Amino acid sequence: MSKHDARRHTMVEDVCVPKHLLSTAKFDSPWELKKWEKSLPENDRVPYTLARSASQKQSGGLSRSKSLGGLARSASLSTLRVPRRPDATRPRSNPPALQLWDEFKKPAPLSPPLEQDEPITPIKETAVHASPPLSANSSDTFASQRSSMEDVYEKAKLRKVALQRKYWVRLLFEISFYTFLILFIYFVLIGMPLWKGAVWWLYWVISNKFVIPGGWAILLGLAFLYAFLPLLILFEKDPPAVLVPTDADLEKQVSNAENTALLIPCYKSAQIIGPTLDAALKIFPAENIFVIANGNSETPLDNTEEVCRPYGVNHLWVPVGSKIVAQFAGCYAAKGFENVLLIDDDCALPPNFPVVSNRLTSSVRCIGYTIKSVGPDSSKGTYCQQAQDLEYKMSGIQRAFFGMLGSATFPHGAISLWNTEFLKQTFNEHPGFSVSEDWFFGDACRRLGGRITMCSSVFVETETPSAVFFASGGSRGGFGEMTVFKQRFKRWNFFFVIGMYYDLKYILTSWKLGWWEIGAKLCVFQEVYETLIYLLAPFVLPISFYVRPSFCGILLGATIGMYIVNVLVFNEIHLRLKKERIDWKVLILYYTFYKIALTGINVFSCYWSLYKYARYFAKRHPKVIEDEEAIGVVLSLERDVEIPTIEENVATTVIPQDADANRAFKRLTLTRVEAPPITMDETRGLWL
Repeated sequence: MSKHDARRHTMVEDVCVPKHLLSTAKFDSPWELKKWEKSLPENDRVPYTLARSASQKQSGGLSRSKSLGGLARSASLSTLRVPRRPDATRPRSNPPALQLWDEFKKPAPLSPPLEQDEPITPIKETAVHASPPLSANSSDTFASQRSSMEDVYEKAKLRKVALQRKYWVRLLFEISFYTFLILFIYFVLIGMPLWKGAVWWLYWVISNKFVIPGGWAILLGLAFLYAFLPLLILFEKDPPAVLVPTDADLEKQVSNAENTALLIPCYKSAQIIGPTLDAALKIFPAENIFVIANGNSETPLDNTEEVCRPYGVNHLWVPVGSKIVAQFAGCYAAKGFENVLLIDDDCALPPNFPVVSNRLTSSVRCIGYTIKSVGPDSSKGTYCQQAQDLEYKMSGIQRAFFGMLGSATFPHGAISLWNTEFLKQTFNEHPGFSVSEDWFFGDACRRLGGRITMCSSVFVETETPSAVFFASGGSRGGFGEMTVFKQRFKRWNFFFVIGMYYDLKYILTSWKLGWWEIGAKLCVFQEVYETLIYLLAPFVLPISFYVRPSFCGILLGATIGMYIVNVLVFNEIHLRLKKERIDWKVLILYYTFYKIALTGINVFSCYWSLYKYARYFAKRHPKVIEDEEAIGVVLSLERDVEIPTIEENVATTVIPQDADANRAFKRLTLTRVEAPPITMDETRGLWL
């Protein structure tokens, strides 16, 4: 077994806890007693009073020294744990999985009379987020995992029934929503001829009260603060080059990479996953990498697994077409790792990429990375892609600033680093929407009391759309759109309006970050402020130009000029220091018009999303931990017993064939591909 394998394997034997041990639990109230009894699985549920009386007949409590006999009679489950990689020194014979499975289901006998009555802490109600911290000397028992996920799965099935709406109810919801919008537009905004609506009163206020100068002053002031305050900081220094790392840097990088799993959710990515894996294998061992292909099919939609096989990485097929479900399953497939790095299938990690898991603390729970836009084969790409490059880098410095001030709103969806157990907790708060899942990850992280900071020492490449409105063709793989319009109008901006509800709810009700909340709420308020501008722009701008055209034209030009100065300062100072400057032609001739077009897209997408909400929310959406299919694929992984084989150097799975195992849920397929022996080139800091 390699050194990094040994550090993740427990040396403590996992055992089942007999029921008579539970009978010695102490409770402070009947409510706690009832809660404890309900937390037990159905087949193991025993009334506490009966268990207690049976224990008292044994004339005494429990002695740790004399209870080993009872514990020995409980089936040891350590052999049922999924090994990370087959060890060549171990025998290749199959473990007696079926015998252990049958033994596990047998009720444990009562212990013989013991000397002391030593109370045991009552078992709390299990949940997805209740897993204990992972360490080198401790691990979850297979029994507790199975019991926990079985309980969550049963609840998810009930929740699915509760969330179902009949067709006529969904139709009535849509009609009611559209009717409300029509009535709101007429009776509130227009009002004529019954009364004067809000639009008329807005015109009256602007024309008679002359609030244009004051209103523009407020808007310009907020825009100036949000645009120029982030420029007070600089990007971090570049990490050491891979050819000349110091011993300390190399040791830290190796340690962080060993304890971190790389999760790559993908959809029809056979054409683009190769370069991503080439770059990733320079940072991570092959066994740490999990390619999680997904789609609404029992069998893979393309040959991504065949592409992954020569690289020796783990491949999962998740038969549910959802990126967030793929990430959810990946967290449990990589449960032996302390941290996980989530990246998109088109992200190329630079050779000197720093795995900064040492920055994760009790308060900092997520770390984002600054990203850059590239064209095919890491080229600069079109003017549109270079404009997006500047946009992404400016977003990176803003998130880094707010991360220092309190917390960024959310990490880039392309790449983020999480503590594994905390990421599992966020699935309890995540609403489960398949669009803008990264934004809701950030919202859930902050509400759970986790800060989001940024690592700005490197720019991680991600390929972006090649045009704003019209593309000449081609494919970026999966759902990779070829135009900015399609990408943002239909996906990124879909929750702009409903996101104000979550932002205001966070601002008013969440205080778990302590003093860091001040900076975090300032960052969150920026999103509310921008969305309000998008919603009010179709009313305020036409009226303002109608009342005072010359004055509003001057102020609008001043606003555009302010942002141009902001871009020039950022390009000539911040990006020059990082040797990432954008070409002057892009800045002067293209970027301004690109941002104006983007503003128009944002404005119209807000109103388009309001129209689409009727159909989207007519169907109720479960959280990830309430999704029967999501829990089902994870439960199939928890129930499987992996048995190493030599055939084709692929580790397959064998499933215990008891009646309980024959489930109707969709089954996740995990293929652990045997890579060549992994060694570390200490002179270059690379995994070979």
